[in-house]
Amino acid sequence: MFRNVFRSPTTTAMLASAATAAFTGSSYVSSSSSDKTKCDESTSNLPTFKGWRHRSDGSIVGRIYNSSTYVDGDVVWTSPITNGTVKENAEVSTESGSKYYLSAAPLEESITHQDIKAEEKPAPPIAPYIRPTPPPPPPAANPQKTNTMRATPDNLAAFLKEISGAVSDLESSLGIESGGGASKSKSSTKKQKIDVVLGAQWGDEGKGKLVDILSQEYDVCARVAGGSNAGHTIVVDGIKYKFHLLPSGILHPGTIGVVGNGVVVHLPSFLTELDGLTKEGVNHNGRVFISDRAHLVFDFHQTVDGSLESRLGRHKIGTTKKGIGPAYASKISRNGVRVGDLRDFSYFEQRFRALAEHHMRSYEGLVIDVEKELAYYKSIAPRVLAMTCDTIALTNQKYDEGKKILVEGANAAMLDIDFGTYPYVTSSNPSVGSVMTGLGVSPKKLGGIYGTVKAYCTRVGEGPFPTELNVLVGEGAHLANVGHEFGTTTGRPRRCGWLDIPQLKYSITINGYTSINLTKLDVLSGLAEIPLGIAYKSKDGKYLDTMPACLKTLQDVEVEYETMPGWDEDITKCRKFEDLPLNCQRYVNRIEEICGVPIRWIGIGPNRLDVIDRGEAFEQD
Repeated sequence: MFRNVFRSPTTTAMLASAATAAFTGSSYVSSSSSDKTKCDESTSNLPTFKGWRHRSDGSIVGRIYNSSTYVDGDVVWTSPITNGTVKENAEVSTESGSKYYLSAAPLEESITHQDIKAEEKPAPPIAPYIRPTPPPPPPAANPQKTNTMRATPDNLAAFLKEISGAVSDLESSLGIESGGGASKSKSSTKKQKIDVVLGAQWGDEGKGKLVDILSQEYDVCARVAGGSNAGHTIVVDGIKYKFHLLPSGILHPGTIGVVGNGVVVHLPSFLTELDGLTKEGVNHNGRVFISDRAHLVFDFHQTVDGSLESRLGRHKIGTTKKGIGPAYASKISRNGVRVGDLRDFSYFEQRFRALAEHHMRSYEGLVIDVEKELAYYKSIAPRVLAMTCDTIALTNQKYDEGKKILVEGANAAMLDIDFGTYPYVTSSNPSVGSVMTGLGVSPKKLGGIYGTVKAYCTRVGEGPFPTELNVLVGEGAHLANVGHEFGTTTGRPRRCGWLDIPQLKYSITINGYTSINLTKLDVLSGLAEIPLGIAYKSKDGKYLDTMPACLKTLQDVEVEYETMPGWDEDITKCRKFEDLPLNCQRYVNRIEEICGVPIRWIGIGPNRLDVIDRGEAFEQD
């Protein structure tokens, strides 16, 4: 009946009219001809935006009028504008050919840009606008009769119920509270939640690209686990940014970056990343915060990491040698040093000397220049402390203020120290549990949990990989070369294989994804057939119900495949799901069907905006 209507001085009169209608039995019709909800001043017959703004992704958001698809005053956004100049009183169009008129007319005073931001929803491409011919007025001599309910002592209870229902329906349509409370739109009363982007496989799924797309709409972007062993690459305006410790959302000027207490921080690398952003013109001053509870990775942790890996020989784990494991070992052994310890340098010195001596005693041949290290940390302490705070208090304060918070996961589910292919795992928990322990927030505050899944599988490092292909020949070479499969952090070639559904369902069980971000679908273009790993069989031919903990069992599983027909078309220009080749659509739909989780985002190319977003309807509670 009504959509996106804000309470005004006329609301009381409208409610009174509804109540009168219930008493008298007359018809009640809302007026849609208010001068404040029309766009009569527009000089164009095109769908017209009022009170609009130009978003950073190139789209327009605002209230739309003269549209055959939406009610006047609905808040919508377009796909990126590709033709025309974005300015007042101008006509523009999107890549798909949808045309709009950008009005200079102001909104009514009770509607603000903040309301627009709270309510904005995607606008699909629309057909050219044709103003409908108004229907002829009804004959005055034969007014339409309406049913009339008269109040009597016998039906008084039912009569009052009719009145209550009519008023409640109207209040609900207007988005206001019952009982005459203060006016609030539905969107403004909804508490913001903390959304999470996680890796659902073995890492390198393309989490950073989704974070980059989403973070422009978020106020806070946070890292919660791992360290500089993580890697995200973002390309903006031809400039390539590589992130290892910083949340990649820091590229957006309105976003603050938080490095939570669950992260282990190598300060030399951290400061180098910051300096790199400064060199490229990214102003991060006052927007980066490190937890005072985060543990430090020292150079000798990295030395020990490399030494331990070398000793393992052919049984090596495949560590990045960034010192992450030894730093977490110090944390668990309770002799680690934290960022906040720099506030009292004499205390920091005491802790550092004890930790260094412990490592030199434990690892023969390890030499640490303690005085040189202390001098370095004393020199950087003022700069680091300027960014150091209680991020638990900061994050929860931002949440209470209604700020939008996005957590950028590092690594992935199958590298989780508890749930992954142990011991071929990382040293932290990259699953959803790390959000609570690594950021200091309640699970009640979590909202969307977005699992990032590559359209096939890759893995860096050692350990079982059931659907693995030979990357030197055939389809394996196609995945490796077309997908440019080399690690961001290590530069090592990645192992490649078909999509592993049993592994993905295991990841879904642990993390409870509300939707999936399917990446690099374009890499599969050109393959005649695409096998989909749908089940594991043990050596005795029995189907396995879950991911086996025993690596020997996992190493020996036989993967049962379902072969899907491929496609030859280039999909990088597609902007809607319906634009994809039919076999491509079937591949996506089959993954959804088996896993039971909607696929909201679909990556169809390497560029920043080469993503199909199917909208919030493709999320589940």
